[in-house]
Amino acid sequence: MRQWGFGKVRAVIAALAVSLALSGCTIPFINVEVPINAPDLSNLPIPNVDLSELDIKPITLPIGVTTSVEEARQSVLSNKAAALDSTTVVVPGYLTVGVKVTTSSAPTCVQGDGGQLYGLDVDVAAAIASELGLKVRYVPVIDGSTLGTQCDVVMNARSSDPQSIAIVGSYVESATSFFYRGLPNVLTPTDFGGKSVGLQNGSVSETVLNRTGLKMSQQPYPSLNEAFEALSAGQVDFVLCEAYPGGYLASLHPGVSFAGSLEAPENSGIAVSASNTALVGAVQTAFDTISGNGVLQGLRSRWVGTMPALTTDSQVQNVPEGNSSASATSPDQSGDGASNGSEAGSNAITSV
Repeated sequence: MRQWGFGKVRAVIAALAVSLALSGCTIPFINVEVPINAPDLSNLPIPNVDLSELDIKPITLPIGVTTSVEEARQSVLSNKAAALDSTTVVVPGYLTVGVKVTTSSAPTCVQGDGGQLYGLDVDVAAAIASELGLKVRYVPVIDGSTLGTQCDVVMNARSSDPQSIAIVGSYVESATSFFYRGLPNVLTPTDFGGKSVGLQNGSVSETVLNRTGLKMSQQPYPSLNEAFEALSAGQVDFVLCEAYPGGYLASLHPGVSFAGSLEAPENSGIAVSASNTALVGAVQTAFDTISGNGVLQGLRSRWVGTMPALTTDSQVQNVPEGNSSASATSPDQSGDGASNGSEAGSNAITSV
């Protein structure tokens, strides 16, 4: 697994911060420091939470830069190639981004009481808009039905109809995954045998584990947050949950890392109307750029720490088969969400 040096992380995050600031995003971002102290959203949504108490400040320009933020923004935007005309986007000059605020959870998208948006979806969209030379605006969506009318793109999506909806890139993967106290790794079935595992009681992950032949001592918890606290305290050997909420909570507990997924990952990306070929091509180029220059990796590190992008190589191999008659629990009934005990955020990466 490739490890990033301290200097590399610093350079990428600094570049990322300026890029996001110049994208026109009105969402406050954390002041750029290394290590980055992302806001602790693990307990959101909480009624009447006041996010103004968090250590969140407007982004600032690097030391030595005397131009104003507005002047810098206009300079960056004017230097971008005009890849999109006013007929290509819903609102000229903006990339209007659909985010699933009602079905998402940390770390993909969380909305605070004050209306602020946080998460990987939000950051990736801002970086894409910056590459397109556009400002960014966000609108709440349920699915991709409003593409081309109310929004230009929908984040964190899969397409069940590729003739009408194109999916650009892949930046989120869904898979039930193990976490443990140790270095990021993909363990083997023998590493799990006879060990204890914390699960959210009644979750999809509990059902997935029961489908296998892995013999583990299951310790149920009312919330995924409590399961990770128990793992960090050494009360259980593993936690099993949806990958991205798990990666986010693992990043809040020093020494806790990804240990392999039980399933092949399902990828999600950015939905664009397939008929809008100019926008599909432009978003694809922008996504390729942030993937190649380290910005996307920097954003992932901000929200899921050291958890790798999931592939078939990150899946635990040769897991013994169990009772094939076990039925899955519907994700809208129970789950592993990092924000409120619901798996809606992770499993809501459903077809648009």
